Formats: sequence, structure tokens, C-alpha cells
Amino acid sequence: MDSNPILLARQPIYDRDLNLFAYELLFRPPHPSDWVWDGDIATSQLVMNAFTEIGIDRVCDYRTAFINFTRKWLVSPPPFDARHVTVEVLEDVEPDADVIAGVKALKEAGFTIALDDFEFDAKWHPLLEMAEIIKIDVLAHNQAELEVLAAQLKPYNVKLLAEKVEDYETQERCKDLGFEYFQGFFLSRPQNVHGAPMPANKIVVMRLLAELQNPEASVSNLESIITSDIALSTKILRICNTAQFATLSKIDSIRRAVVLLGMNTLRQWSSLIALSRMSDKPCELICLTLSRARMMELLAQAAGKENADVYFTVGMFSFIDAFFDQPKQELLQSLPFDDSLNDALLHFGGDTGKLLRNLIAHERGNWGDIDWQELAELGIEEDLFEHAYLESLQWATEIMKSLLE
Repeated sequence: MDSNPILLARQPIYDRDLNLFAYELLFRPPHPSDWVWDGDIATSQLVMNAFTEIGIDRVCDYRTAFINFTRKWLVSPPPFDARHVTVEVLEDVEPDADVIAGVKALKEAGFTIALDDFEFDAKWHPLLEMAEIIKIDVLAHNQAELEVLAAQLKPYNVKLLAEKVEDYETQERCKDLGFEYFQGFFLSRPQNVHGAPMPANKIVVMRLLAELQNPEASVSNLESIITSDIALSTKILRICNTAQFATLSKIDSIRRAVVLLGMNTLRQWSSLIALSRMSDKPCELICLTLSRARMMELLAQAAGKENADVYFTVGMFSFIDAFFDQPKQELLQSLPFDDSLNDALLHFGGDTGKLLRNLIAHERGNWGDIDWQELAELGIEEDLFEHAYLESLQWATEIMKSLLE
């Protein structure tokens, strides 16, 4: 394994309909405890990893990448293809003559310009004339302040991006103010639909999930459930034809598919397919669910854990509140999980929960919250962690086609 692991993460950005619009790429220092922050080095290393080690199309799934540009990078930018990059001008960059000239050159070269953590000030007027996207930290402003900012920016030809959106209510308020794009952790939070009845299609999904997780579920019962739904049957058969399960003989029945996949794999895939049918949720939520579950499983396998399938299940069900818009604790009461699994999901208990907590910190770019000593005690070193992240990301992107077609 490479002694210099690839260290980056990506955070999705959505449009008003919660369609995936772009990714912001986040740099993580190779050894956070020893790192003295240097923005130029951080951006350089991030870009090298994204463009040369991994491939920008693979990292961003052919969408634009928001990348933080320091003053040095604005004045002397690398030879990027404008199709791949949105230039984020950091809030601590002083917009002097050289910076303005640099941004103008990037604009003329076809780059999209975004201003990060924006606070209204006359000095930003030249860049506002060239910018297309303004990022506003909604946690740093109350409702009245956001209204003032939105009004101040209205005369400019810009689109507003709300960052650090922590809940559904904030997202809706920002929509009302005219924000076009949204970035934050709200996807992993319930939308607080208190007392509202669960739609019929979600009740069916919950029943299916409960049966799939029942330790006494039989192959015949699962076959019966799957064959009662033509869409579910089709997706199971498609999965059997992927490279991971392909055989010389064609799969011509659900029973043969069940035998080929095995009970544990069937539970995993059927659960994922069930969640993918939640049509009111963005595709990126499904992709993130897939990649988190797969990364949990890969790390458990690499660390010699015998119950890697449990790690996969915990990763997948860590998003159940986002899918059903209800508190996780209430939803888990309807599933036959044992106490240790519930403890991992609700309180990050046990080894499984510890790993989940560190994965979530990594996804969010909260590098200081990753407990490398704790991971080392689980048998997981930094290079293994990062390679598992990239492998799970690639796996999730490829498998989305089978789930969503």
C-alpha cells in the first residue's frame, strides 16, 4: 500500500430540487496532529490528488469541483480545464488590483467564480461584478441578517449558495429568500415531520426492511417478497449480472439469484434497493449511503473482523432518519436489531459505532475529530482508511447505475 495515502473528501452541493449540482473538494492533511495550516500547500496537494492520483471525473462524477483558491492561486493559476473547476475565492483574500486581474483572467478563460463565506463590503464590488455564485454561511447569520444580505446582493447577477445548512427548516427559509444552491449536513438529519402519517409506499419499504433484517427470515420468504415486485426482481437480476457476481451461466430466476448472492448479500442489496425507491430523496443520499456502508465493510474485512456484514448494515442504516424523515430512535424500534447494533447507530457504541463516528467526521471534513489512535486500536491505519474511502466511492458510483436505472 502507498505510504503517501490520497487524502481528500468531497461534500455535495444541491440545487433547489435537491439534485446534485457539484462537489466541493476538501483537503485533509496527512497527519492532522502535526500539520501547520498553509493554504497554498493544502490547495496544491488537493489538486494534485484530485487531478493526477485519482482523476477529477472520478472524484466528481463529471460534475464541477468547487476548489478553494488562495491569493497565490488566483494570481498564478494552474492550467486547469474550466469545465472541471469552480473557483472559490476565499474570504481572507484581499481583493487588491492583482487579485482582481487574476479573477478577471480566470473569468475570461471560462471559469465559474464563487465568493466564499461572503460578507457584504464595498471592496468586493469588482469581484461581485464577475462572480456567478455567492456562498453564505447561514449558521453565522440570523434570519434578519440573511434577508439584508439577500437584498444587498439582488442587484448583482449572482446565485446564492447556502452553506452549513443544518436542518430542513433552514433550507426552506433560504429557498424563500431566493437561494439556488445548498450545502451542509441536513441530508443526514430527519426533516421533523412530527405526527404526519408515513406514506403507503414507505410503509411497504419499512415492512420489507424489517423482514430482510429478521435473523429467522428464510430464502423462500425473501423470494416471495421479491417476486411480488417486478421492479425489485429486475434490479436483483441486474446485480447478479455485474462483474462481482457474473458467472458463465445466465441467471434466469429469482431463486437462482438468491442462491448465487447468499442470504447476507441478498439482505444488503435488497435493503439498498428498497431505499433507492424513495423517489423524493436525492440520488446523492443513496450514493453516500452506499459508499459509507461499503467503506465500513471494507475496513472491517481488512481489520480481520468476522462480522463485516454487520458493519455494512450499520453504515447503511445510519441514514435511515434521512430517508424516512423521522427520528432514528423511533424508526429503529420497528426493526429487529440487537442492542449492540442499536447502540452503534444511536450512540456510536462499540467498535462498530467508533468506526461509524470516524467515518462521519471524515465525510464532513472535520479532520480534527478523527481519532487515529482509536482507529489504530481497531487495526486501521491512515493509508488503509483513505484507500478504503476511494474504493468505496468508486464502488458506489458504479453500482448506482444498477440501482437507479
